[in-house]
Amino acid sequence: MEILDIYDDNGKPTGKTIIRGDKSIKLTSNEHIALTVIFIENEKHEFLMQMTSIEKDSVFATTGGHVESGETPLQAIIREVDEELGIDISNEDIKELGYISYDIPLRFIFYLKKDIDINSLNLQKDEVAYVRYMSIDQINHLIENNEVLQSHAIQFKHMLEIRDNK
Repeated sequence: MEILDIYDDNGKPTGKTIIRGDKSIKLTSNEHIALTVIFIENEKHEFLMQMTSIEKDSVFATTGGHVESGETPLQAIIREVDEELGIDISNEDIKELGYISYDIPLRFIFYLKKDIDINSLNLQKDEVAYVRYMSIDQINHLIENNEVLQSHAIQFKHMLEIRDNK
């Protein structure tokens, strides 16, 4: 059972919690759960994308997941990368790029510039079928063909805007 903090519109925990998947609780318009994703870019300007497992609908996505109660979004993305890819990025220069509100969740976006040997990853098989590096054009092509999780497609475009304007 995962317990999630409820966040306000400003990305701050309200002090209230919810059990993940509990459909009996209805959040108000200014209450949100929090999700987190990270876009990892290598030196060739390619991004690490993962094909989700059959149980997760076999679509392309980036690494991410729910922010559990008591965690910060940064702590959550470090945990998710370790769980899904089997690597520790806790000592890396992870950049927080803010969050977007899409659907009910607040979606915190992180960016990391790092070359990762994908052959050395220990993938969480119930979540990730495989990973590969892709160019921006390749990812945009997948987005145009609805082969990327919609929320991740939106966050990818948002991340590029922020990254390119810094």
